[in-house]
Amino acid sequence: MKIKVLGCSGAVLPGHNATSFLINDDTLLDAGTVTSVLDIEEQAKIKNILITHLHLDHVKDLFFLADNLIGRVNEPISVLSVKKVLDGLREHFFNKTIWPDFAALPNYDSPLLKFVPISENEPFPIGGLKATPVKVNHSVEAVGYIVEDGDVGIVYTGDTGHTDDIWRLSNKIDRLKGVFIETSFPSGMENLTSITGHLTPKGLALELKKLDRKDIPVYISHIKPQYLDEIVSEVKALNNPMIHILSDGEELIF
Repeated sequence: MKIKVLGCSGAVLPGHNATSFLINDDTLLDAGTVTSVLDIEEQAKIKNILITHLHLDHVKDLFFLADNLIGRVNEPISVLSVKKVLDGLREHFFNKTIWPDFAALPNYDSPLLKFVPISENEPFPIGGLKATPVKVNHSVEAVGYIVEDGDVGIVYTGDTGHTDDIWRLSNKIDRLKGVFIETSFPSGMENLTSITGHLTPKGLALELKKLDRKDIPVYISHIKPQYLDEIVSEVKALNNPMIHILSDGEELIF
């Protein structure tokens, strides 16, 4: 399994892209940053997009990707998430006011985007992989994903505060090779994270205690870049050699 970090920040500043991960060149985990880092040929290879929740930093380039690829691809691109998230995309974004309805363009019989509802805790095949959506604890309806192929399993929490189900299911994966988890704010902002459904380094340490295996690489994403130095310092102070702070443009092979 190959994962390219298109963006891994929790806000957008120069040099810091919003969240999106490209798996095996054709499947996206979230779509916060796509069109500004992939050329048109690379964009045209994308067949599936897994969305965790509706916040703009996880969906904004879905709209520009659709705009770029209309008339350039022959098969619909599948946009997958739980029903409430897909309903929100249609109601709030692809509503012909904020953005054209690319689920009806160029026509209803052959649209560019196909919205595919999935169910929590139920695995489904996608692009030669298997993915399982798992409810997490955010300020809006949100899921994380467990993504597996024949030899590798990875966990992607998306945006979450303290949560349990994703760890319970992760602990059942024998071939688990990596955990991608957010850490958005410094530990002095615990009150804010409890309201907004995010984690601090202190919260990160508590969540990782729920992971049975301690030899799994942990990849930190969604850091708010305005607090980067403080968060990095606090994460390093955890003295966990398995933690790696992601950077835009990294490629990981599992």
